[in-house]
Amino acid sequence: MEEDSAPRGGRDPYLLASLHRGLEVLDCFAEREAWSLSDLAAHLGQSKATVFRVLHTLEQFGYLAKDPATGRYALGLRLHALGSSAMRHEQLRWQALPPLQDLAHSTGETVHVGILHDGVVVTVQIVEGTHAVRMHSAVGKRSPAHASALGKVLLAYLPDAEVDAIVRERGLARYTANTITDARALREALHRVRLDGFARDEEEIEIGLRCLAAPITDSTGRPTAALAISAPAARLDAAHAEALLPRVKSAAARISRMIGSPSAAAA
Repeated sequence: MEEDSAPRGGRDPYLLASLHRGLEVLDCFAEREAWSLSDLAAHLGQSKATVFRVLHTLEQFGYLAKDPATGRYALGLRLHALGSSAMRHEQLRWQALPPLQDLAHSTGETVHVGILHDGVVVTVQIVEGTHAVRMHSAVGKRSPAHASALGKVLLAYLPDAEVDAIVRERGLARYTANTITDARALREALHRVRLDGFARDEEEIEIGLRCLAAPITDSTGRPTAALAISAPAARLDAAHAEALLPRVKSAAARISRMIGSPSAAAA
């Protein structure tokens, strides 16, 4: 039995040999649409037994599909889904940039777009404001969904069972005295988000910081991302938030149209 350690020859000791072999197999499907076991083993210079184990594992998890008539392997639906997801997020990141730049320039505040990944919010694009005192963030920043305006928008349009699962796994940690830490209170807040079409962060993740967020819908019309504007609490008071809300919603709708949302096109 082969050990699951890094390949020899001075390579990175933290690399997993089995995963490395699996990725090598997947890379071969960029060269040819379908492979037989014999052809793939010969191409890689590995034994049929080793390559079969890799192919079998990838097939079991949906990354490859085996044609029962020919015995040849091709990319599976799970890889297609991952590729489509990656393309959507990359498209979102760059198509969101001009609307974010316009909103940041017109308001002077920091604006950002986020998605929900593994129950937390991940920032995928950001444009900082022009005020000397402003919110700072970065692409890739992870934030708790229940305590952020972005997260509440993204949670609001999920099925209740998915929200409950995220709460069970992630919990409802307290960050400030304003953080929602009760599951029932969170459900009520998400219901309000669905009714209003936007969410607020009232110093729930950090004292002195307020945010407004609105949903971004994809080509199926589902809210799969959100746009938020963030500012010091003293500047983003109730009156200023009310004035900014139409601009936030308009920018989110503009991005939605750019990525093909039918609901945004009809708006």
